Amino acid sequence: MLLLALDTSTRSASIALCSRDECISEYTWFANGNHSVDLLGHIQQMTAECKISMPQIDAIAVATGPGSFNGVRVALATAKALSFSLKKPLVGISTLEIIASQQQHCRGPVCAILEAGRSELYAACYLFDESLDSNGELHYRARQLGDYLLFLPQQLAAYMQEQSPSWFDSTFQAEDAGLSVPPFLFCGEISEASRQALHAALPEQSHFVRGVFSMRHATTLAALALQRLHEGKEDDPLVLEPLYLRRPSITTSTRKRPLLGGTFQRPTGQPTTEREEGALRH
Repeated sequence: MLLLALDTSTRSASIALCSRDECISEYTWFANGNHSVDLLGHIQQMTAECKISMPQIDAIAVATGPGSFNGVRVALATAKALSFSLKKPLVGISTLEIIASQQQHCRGPVCAILEAGRSELYAACYLFDESLDSNGELHYRARQLGDYLLFLPQQLAAYMQEQSPSWFDSTFQAEDAGLSVPPFLFCGEISEASRQALHAALPEQSHFVRGVFSMRHATTLAALALQRLHEGKEDDPLVLEPLYLRRPSITTSTRKRPLLGGTFQRPTGQPTTEREEGALRH
């Protein structure tokens, strides 16, 4: 099976052509705000270099967010168009799961983070279950702990401390010298201010992956999508939407839903902005 994976969730973007056994090609670049300009050109260049025509592609995978409102939509619209035109299966994967899965060898909890603006963070926490198949190959499966989150760093730390007793059994506490919260590995596009705030709130329970090792790679997206296809799972292009944890502040919607694309936690008592409230009234 040959799969094309597309991820333009943030200023860093990545695309890849992968089979079940190998990465045939990958482009990862700093797109800044040029996702719509760069994406199709890079797809054309990649397929030409690999001497692969678009009908030869068997499936499409796409990162669904959260992230840049426009960036997420560029990859999603392209993936859905390709899925429709080529009549190929489509798989959508959360950008936060992609970030966390790049640290799947970590035996403890992993918290994937993206900067959301307004000093807030998009976040989701995961554990990875490890299994060994009959050929001796290790396989990892992400298990999400709780909901997708939109919090200030201090509120995220407080939420993790509050929820940890329900997430972990006593083995974690014993292994970690009786700490009430096991060490979390934070990874993703984290600003220095957010890093300092998280470390100050969780001084003994926060470990961080250096930024260069948190960069998303579409090969990770491809591997997750291939696993889901192997299990017979795919998404309907007609209903697959971006995972937005809040509305874009410059956009109104005709649908009277406070949020799009998933369950999340907003800090108690935190009001929406005037622009958000205006969007909800329309």
